[in-house]
Amino acid sequence: MLFRPAKAFLIFQVLFSLSSGASDLSEHTARTSSRDVVVPRALVARVEKDYDGFLAQLGVLNRTPIKRGLLNIRVDLTQKRGGALHENARVVTPLGGGVVDLAELITPVRGAFFAKIESQLEDGKTPDNMRVFYVSRAKRRSLSGDTFGAGCNTWMEVTSFFNKAMHLEGFQLYTADQRYLSVLAGTFVVVSFAKEALSVASLTFTDSRYPQVMCE
Repeated sequence: MLFRPAKAFLIFQVLFSLSSGASDLSEHTARTSSRDVVVPRALVARVEKDYDGFLAQLGVLNRTPIKRGLLNIRVDLTQKRGGALHENARVVTPLGGGVVDLAELITPVRGAFFAKIESQLEDGKTPDNMRVFYVSRAKRRSLSGDTFGAGCNTWMEVTSFFNKAMHLEGFQLYTADQRYLSVLAGTFVVVSFAKEALSVASLTFTDSRYPQVMCE
């Protein structure tokens, strides 16, 4: 079978377009791991209970202790128009997650950007049966007659909302009045259920410039 030059060039263009997105991102590393991030005990109990139910559906009973694993997790911050971000960036974390200080990435200029969170198993595969929880550190605020932020000492499952956003460009966020912190401030806990193990990672967002917007 002959491999025509025109066809080869077309295939090269397709492959380049698939890989060029990541190359446009400046890579940053989260300065601290998630090792010291405190997750509410009620959330841990909820995840373990749901995992036991998952195993029971597979016919695995009385499996204690739970075998645990860690996920790789990262966030891509991108903008369509310049201003909100210093640059399009990918923030990678240690295995299991980390803490991202958005002060290093977001400008005080009014604008919009996207935050896309992605996770992988240690072998690079996409995790199955993924669930996502959010532990809020965003104070509840009233801005222009609308309420922003989930409030302090609050956590919730956000799997459907999360998946819907990440299948597109990610969370669409705005810098005006630090509204992005009303969505991101706190910790996203990502868990993956598999017969072999319960794998988890957490990604915490903060902004050291605006402690008044966040819970202590």
